[in-house]
Amino acid sequence: MEQTTMPHSKKPKLIHSDTANIASSNASLDDLSADELAMIFGCLDPVNIMPLRRVCHKWGDAAKKTIVPLTYFMVHSEKSYNAMRAMATALPNLQHLELRWLGYDYSTKITHRYAHGEDPDEEKACSSSDGDDITHNIDMVSNFTKLRVLKLDRAELNGKYPYLFNFPLLQHLKISNCPYLKWDLGALAGFPLLKEFHCTGRDGFLTGNIYSLRVLKDTLARVTIESCPQVEGNFMDLADFPQLKSLILRRMDSITGDIRGIGEATFPKLKNLILPEHVYGGCRYKIMRISEAKDLIATIYSIKKQRHRHPSLFEDFNWNWYLSESSPDIDWYQDQDEFGYPFSCCIVRAGSRLGWRWEMKFDYTPDYHFEVNWLDPLPAKGSSEYQSYTEALQNIQSRMNKYPFFKGYHQPPTEAVFNRLNRQYRPSQEELEIAMNL
Repeated sequence: MEQTTMPHSKKPKLIHSDTANIASSNASLDDLSADELAMIFGCLDPVNIMPLRRVCHKWGDAAKKTIVPLTYFMVHSEKSYNAMRAMATALPNLQHLELRWLGYDYSTKITHRYAHGEDPDEEKACSSSDGDDITHNIDMVSNFTKLRVLKLDRAELNGKYPYLFNFPLLQHLKISNCPYLKWDLGALAGFPLLKEFHCTGRDGFLTGNIYSLRVLKDTLARVTIESCPQVEGNFMDLADFPQLKSLILRRMDSITGDIRGIGEATFPKLKNLILPEHVYGGCRYKIMRISEAKDLIATIYSIKKQRHRHPSLFEDFNWNWYLSESSPDIDWYQDQDEFGYPFSCCIVRAGSRLGWRWEMKFDYTPDYHFEVNWLDPLPAKGSSEYQSYTEALQNIQSRMNKYPFFKGYHQPPTEAVFNRLNRQYRPSQEELEIAMNL
C-alpha cells in the first residue's frame, strides 16, 4: 500500500545564527535615540505620554519632541488645568485642545475660572469676582505651536486674549458660548491654514466684516457664524472660495446679499447653505404676495440646476420661505390664529424630479400640505428614475390623503374658500387626539 506523507505541523527550528540575528535586531529602548522614542510616543495619547517623560532625561526630551496625535484633550477642572500647564513645557506639540468652564468645587466651595484678558467687560468682571475664587492664567497655551484643533466652549473668558489667535498650523477653530470673549474676525489671519471655523456668539463681542475671511480664501471649507449681531458684510464676498463646502450664517442681522447673485462660477463646491431671513431667498425669508413665490422658486430652481450644484442644496428642513403675516393676500387671516401660522413654501423632491409646494404650519397638529407644483418633466416610464419617482410620489400622496385639507389646491386660497374648506373638513382621529391633549 502506498503511504501518504502528511505535512509537518511544527514550525522549523531556528539555527543558532538566526537566533543571533533576531536578538541583535531587537535593540533595547536604551539604544533608541530621543527622536526614535518620540516616534513611538506619537502613537499614544497625551495622558499616557506625560508619565513616561519622568523615566529619564532622554525620555523627557523625547516627550518634548513628540507630535501628539489628534487626541481629544479637554480642560474642564483644576486637575486638567494643571495637566495642561505641565504639558505646555513637557509636551508642547499638543495638537488638539479644548478649554471649558473650570467649574465649582463643592467640597471647598471655591470657583475656578480663567484670568481676565485685556479690556474685560467690567460688569461681568464685577459679577464674577469673589474673594474665594481662584483664577488661572492661560497664556501658556501659546506654547502649543503645533495646535491643529482649538475649541473654546463655555470657557468663561472675559476680554481679549491675543495669544489664542496665533497658531500657524491650526485647521479647526470652534468658539461657542463665550459671550464675553472680545475679538475681531481679522484675528483669523493668525490661522493661515484654517479649514473649519465655527462661532456661536450668543450676543457676544465678536466684531468685524466677513470680508476679513478672504485672507483664508484658499483653505476655508466650512464656515458657521451664529448669533453674532456685530458681524456684518455681504455673504457673496465668499463666493469665489474654491474649497468652501458649508456656509451657515444664522441669526445674523447685519449680513446682506441676494441669492440671485449665485451663478455658475460662484461657490463651486458648496453643499450646505443657510442664510439669514432678511437676505433675499434666505432661510425663512418672507414674501409679501402669493404671486412672488413663483419668482423666488424660479431663482432657487435655476441655482439647483447649475451643473456643479450638490443635490441637497435648499432641500433641508431649514429652507422654508414664508408669506408675511402683513401680506395683503391674507389680511383676513389675522383673526384666524386658531388655524395655525402663516403659509410657507419649500422645495419638494420625488426621486430625481423637483417641484415645490405651499404648506400651512401648525404648532402641535400636523401641517397641511398643498398639491405639488412640479418643475421638472415626468421621468421616462420604465426608467430607474421613474421607479424612484413613483415610490416617492406614493409617500407624498399618502400624506395628502391622510390630511386632505388643501387637496386639489396649489396655493393659499381666498378667505371665502378657506372658510368653506374649514367647515367641510373632517379631522383625522390623530388630529382629534392631539387637539384633546393640548
